[in-house]
Amino acid sequence: MNDRQLYATILGLQEPWVVSEVEVAGEASEVRVRLALREGTELHCPECKKAVPGYDASSERRWRHLDTCQYRTVLVARIPRVACPEHGVRQIWVPWSEERSRFTSLFEAMAIRMLMETSLSGLCRVMGLSWDEAEGILDRAVTRGLARRVNEPVRIVGVDETSFRKGHEYITVVSDLERDRVLWVGDDRKKTTLAAFWRELPETQRDGITEIVMDMWEPYIRATLEAVPDADSKIVIDRYHVAHLLGDGVDRVRRAEQAVLRSQGDDRLTGTRFIWIKGPEGVQKTV
Repeated sequence: MNDRQLYATILGLQEPWVVSEVEVAGEASEVRVRLALREGTELHCPECKKAVPGYDASSERRWRHLDTCQYRTVLVARIPRVACPEHGVRQIWVPWSEERSRFTSLFEAMAIRMLMETSLSGLCRVMGLSWDEAEGILDRAVTRGLARRVNEPVRIVGVDETSFRKGHEYITVVSDLERDRVLWVGDDRKKTTLAAFWRELPETQRDGITEIVMDMWEPYIRATLEAVPDADSKIVIDRYHVAHLLGDGVDRVRRAEQAVLRSQGDDRLTGTRFIWIKGPEGVQKTV
């Protein structure tokens, strides 16, 4: 196997793309793999996939690939443009990279795996990327992931708000609780905020929801009742808020009873606050 066959195999290249040359630039510690279309290859519009006439070829473009040993590996090619009657002049699709990306898909996949273990700045240091390059890789990965979600069923949804700055500025976060992932983020915590999510969610997904877990924030409840079929039987108030309200109610009764007993000279409820709001095991240990 020669060097061109080796890199064609590593890259998973298929006809009509071939490796035309492999150049090792020692002074730059770089391997340059030149790719080309076989002569006479039929060209297709990237949108409609129809065979269309060629228009011209781009200037030489470079894509960073995974390193070869200690050498940085770069793919080099001229990408033809086609003249589609329906979609105009467009650059043809290439199998090793996304449109407008300066990296191969395999390189971006490795970068995303590393981001699962480190920060964006850590990725930049380890892989020799600029901040803008790393953000571009992340943005494209998010776009691909969101596109795959369109037809995925969502059964159990969680709705919550979180503050992200001083001064009580809030955002609304909607999550898929079964897959432990964020579905949507909206500014503020108003009724219109959550209503915007329900409008954007495809009808098939919205109708497939069986449970909607949230706190007792009225704007969220009203937005959900208006947008989701049978929402009154699907809304589930999360346990934390139920327990908080129950504990607060018990403590208000304790304080009222304590005031009555104290007026009669009876201090038996003094210092018992935490006994009443703990569970049975906590009561037994305290007593």
